[in-house]
Amino acid sequence: MVIFRNRLSITTLSAIIILISLLSVTVASGASEEERIAKLIDGAKQESKVVIYTTQSVRDSSRMVEKFTEKYPFLKAELYRAPSNTLMNKLNGEVKAKRYLSDVIEIPGFNAYYLKKDHLTASYVSPENKAFSEGFKDADGYWTATYVLHYVVAYNTKLLARKEIPDNYEGFLNPKWKGKIGLFDAKETEWFANMLNIMGEEKGLDFFRKLSNQELAYRGGSSLMTDLIVAGEFPLGTVFPQATEDRKKKGAKVDWVGVAPVIAKLGTIGLASHAPHPNAAKLYIDFCLSKEGQAVLVECERFPARSDMDVEKFKALRALKIYPSDFSLADKFNAYSKQFAEVVKWKRSR
Repeated sequence: MVIFRNRLSITTLSAIIILISLLSVTVASGASEEERIAKLIDGAKQESKVVIYTTQSVRDSSRMVEKFTEKYPFLKAELYRAPSNTLMNKLNGEVKAKRYLSDVIEIPGFNAYYLKKDHLTASYVSPENKAFSEGFKDADGYWTATYVLHYVVAYNTKLLARKEIPDNYEGFLNPKWKGKIGLFDAKETEWFANMLNIMGEEKGLDFFRKLSNQELAYRGGSSLMTDLIVAGEFPLGTVFPQATEDRKKKGAKVDWVGVAPVIAKLGTIGLASHAPHPNAAKLYIDFCLSKEGQAVLVECERFPARSDMDVEKFKALRALKIYPSDFSLADKFNAYSKQFAEVVKWKRSR
């Protein structure tokens, strides 16, 4: 009996020692993170500003900057906003001239891959990265998705009932859909490339050849496509759900549905190579990826990329199988772009 008590005491003592060790590690890691942030803040105070190159709207980017500078009032945030192509040209020109002006680069889609490949971004793994699922962040830390644009199908609810819409894209090959489908124009090569990658190239090309015989209506941009669906020009078409939700809120008879496969285009953020204000840049990236920053995107009607954020109006998207865009497909962008134009016999009609 005495031996049993001694063994129990030793076991209990061992457990206590292990618990103390674990607590020590936790406290140490917490202290380490606090020290990291303190160092970033000290460095950022000396830098005094952060320069952000972005493709996001003035409204959205200004709102994020406003919230960021409320948290870090000692920093001034400078924004340069431009479309993706203009932004890429500016960055390449600055690097060639060895004029490093940007600290943070926000850009959607395949362009994030090109930035990494051309060494225009640097690796930075934010502590917030752990809250982002695989496929929504670069394995080497060169970019992390901040928001997601899902390719879905919008439909005019006066002309169609939800049950009439196919569950997958192959369903649109039915003759009854001829002349009734609106499709993003050939600028959406990223979607096309991912569709082929998911379906298999041979099967995918065969699908698009057959789809092109359905007399597709090509239009540029999700907002325009949504407005034309609302107007009844055609009953349904491919869009991003944000535009549809906006029109619904204003009373339009329109809704959206995720038709498989649902591909996600990613809006990304990354640290610029040779950033002149690296500490301020890291603070900004951490903020954008935090729950606090992601909540700002929700306010701006964006779908946050962080996996632990719930957005009521886009709740249905969480239940779907989502395919984040495979950025490695960007290597064959020109080939995919040519294939897309040829296979769907695309030409601008407006």
